[in-house]
Amino acid sequence: MIRTSCVAGVCAVVMGAMAVAQVDSPASRLEAASALTSLDGIDEKPWHLKLDVMVFDESKIPNEGTIEVWHAGADQRTVYTFGDASSTTLKHEGKTFYSTSGPSLPFEAREVLREFVHPGPQPEEIEGAVPELRKQKFEKNDFECVMLTQPIRGSREVPLGLFPTYCLSNGIIRITYNFGGQTMILNQTGTFLGRKVAIESSIRDGQVDVATAKVATLATYTPVPEEFLPAEGMVQATGMARISGAVSGSHRVKFVEPIFPDSAKIGHKEGSVVLHAVIDRYGHVRSLLPTSAADPDFVISAIVAVRQWTYRPYLLNGVATDVETTITVNFRVSGA
Repeated sequence: MIRTSCVAGVCAVVMGAMAVAQVDSPASRLEAASALTSLDGIDEKPWHLKLDVMVFDESKIPNEGTIEVWHAGADQRTVYTFGDASSTTLKHEGKTFYSTSGPSLPFEAREVLREFVHPGPQPEEIEGAVPELRKQKFEKNDFECVMLTQPIRGSREVPLGLFPTYCLSNGIIRITYNFGGQTMILNQTGTFLGRKVAIESSIRDGQVDVATAKVATLATYTPVPEEFLPAEGMVQATGMARISGAVSGSHRVKFVEPIFPDSAKIGHKEGSVVLHAVIDRYGHVRSLLPTSAADPDFVISAIVAVRQWTYRPYLLNGVATDVETTITVNFRVSGA
């Protein structure tokens, strides 16, 4: 039996589970779960999402804000508002435009939105990956977790979470995590246009919530074409640039020292970790994939540290742009 309660036009499943077709391979399971929980795959009707968000700093002081998305097929408008910080992004006719004002938005804001709009894997995580299914327990609950494993030169052992990992329950994505990244947890789900979507979600750093969000509005609407046209002063985003590790290193403004693993000290191990990185136009590290490593423990330590690095935005023809680059972290007995 399924009992539901409805808030903001979304019906939350309180008891029971939605029937999900059985699929066999880890890749098929993850693909089906991603399709079932993603809003950005809904093109049959335009929809509007509004999230109430709280992001907490190290002193646990909340920074309250809202995120709104208007989605109409290939067109989309996204607005972030956190106090004096705001950002608008438009996707129209295959082009992306954006504008910002005030201080920088909280890093977690975009991670929060991903959990509601597309909690599944990104294309760069899937390419070349071998989905690996493992059983895992979180807070006394059992999950089937799919890790998108990539080959690592020099290392054969791959602990769960070394690569982006998506944990499923009743056929939907409930937890997303990887070492060095913050854990995204889908706390409550509801039904909307045949999808099983997030209503409440949180992001944790270790055992501490660093952001929480809940749906204030999720409904279909009638779009006005003019709302997707770029306003005066908006900048057209360029495609992702590829830059060398030396160039990206010269843009780094915040450095966190990697911790030399105790296991490596005991075993007198040394070596390097090479990471493929995507740094967004705001200077935040968006994704990290290890490509070579002397030891898995070195990889974990490197990712944990590099995730906290920040960079001066890279300008391409005067416009801040996303970049992909290579980051090398060296581990020596005397330190990293």
